Amino acid sequence: MTGSADPDRDASNGGRLKQACRDMFAVHEVEAFGERFHVPAAREYSCLFSWDSGYHALALRHLDPALARRELGALFRANTCEDGLLAHERPLPGSEARTALVTDWLGPIYRPDGRSWLIDPPVGAYAAARLYLEDAAPDTELLALAPRSLEAIDRHRLLTPGGAPVLLHPLESGADVSPLFDALVDTSSRRSLLNAHKALSQHVTAAGYDLHKARETGHSFIVSDPIFCGWHLLALEELALAWGKAGNADKAKALDARAGTLAQAMVRDLWSPQLNLFVGYDHVGGRQLEVATLGGIIAGASRHMRASGHAQRIIEAHLQPGTSKFWGPRGLAFNPLDGKVIDPKALLWRGDVVWGATQYWGYLVLSRNDRPADARHAAAQMAGLISTSGFREFYSAISGEGFGAGAEGGFTWPALVLDMTG
Repeated sequence: MTGSADPDRDASNGGRLKQACRDMFAVHEVEAFGERFHVPAAREYSCLFSWDSGYHALALRHLDPALARRELGALFRANTCEDGLLAHERPLPGSEARTALVTDWLGPIYRPDGRSWLIDPPVGAYAAARLYLEDAAPDTELLALAPRSLEAIDRHRLLTPGGAPVLLHPLESGADVSPLFDALVDTSSRRSLLNAHKALSQHVTAAGYDLHKARETGHSFIVSDPIFCGWHLLALEELALAWGKAGNADKAKALDARAGTLAQAMVRDLWSPQLNLFVGYDHVGGRQLEVATLGGIIAGASRHMRASGHAQRIIEAHLQPGTSKFWGPRGLAFNPLDGKVIDPKALLWRGDVVWGATQYWGYLVLSRNDRPADARHAAAQMAGLISTSGFREFYSAISGEGFGAGAEGGFTWPALVLDMTG
């Protein structure tokens, strides 16, 4: 699990992997809204997506930090809404047919200006902080922009001060059809799922995108999600360090204090002692959504969760390759392994599916908790998936076969391997 003993071969393989990522990103570079950035898959996903661009920046900084800064600058400038929230997506000009299809399926997810009212886990804010911390000539504009999206989340998506942010739609978790939400959304068929998602969109739109009005009028999906909250926590912690580097001790202290209150809220509401994992919390029903998904490990990469011991418990229960129910022979699945053949036409985020993001989450937790051998194993698996199946939307954790978007031109998330291999 420790990798090759031949440094020359490792360097050669690393060079080829970098070039493959560079070539793949070139296919997905677009110009719109007065900006240049990347879409996750030019054929299938013609939008500027929030957490995707965050992932792009984390990978691109190993190819060219200027490209990573450009990616995040485009995201913050183009996708920030009037209320300060960062839109989950903004369709590209010329993609009106896709937009019409999406709204037919999912209901009114777009504001009048074309940006979605849906939001995303704030990976972009985390990436901006990482860039600032690593850059010899850091970008102060990005450092100023990044906390604003987190502050907007705290203004518009908290039920109580200092609490965990809430989602109003499953799409806002990033893993929109996660089994975590099965108690709240009918997934018995694709049609029932789409009807449920559409009804939620219609309700939020009727409430003027306002959390408290939606709650007062009986909105059925108000959830604190481990993926969203985990990335929010990581972003706060990294931005606190970045603002400390910038010499603004007061800003750094405020960000760190908010990270502390969020960590406490997550342990109180989202931690499952039975699963040794963070889960969801249904604020309508007042209950945990106690379903094991790999999204529950993300907060284990945080300093607060390392200090509290929760990161160690996550690793011991879920991130040891020989015993983990998530870790297959080809990668880390989003769900506990069931050994069933993946149906690429079935609901996303189901079964033994490895995404570039899930493999990265595992790497991030392991590398930040001094587990270098297992972190290298996660990185090697990601490189292996790219080598055998290309840059695909997701893969089988058992066979390594690639599925979903990216059959032509590739899908961007696997390029996170660059952040795993440095």
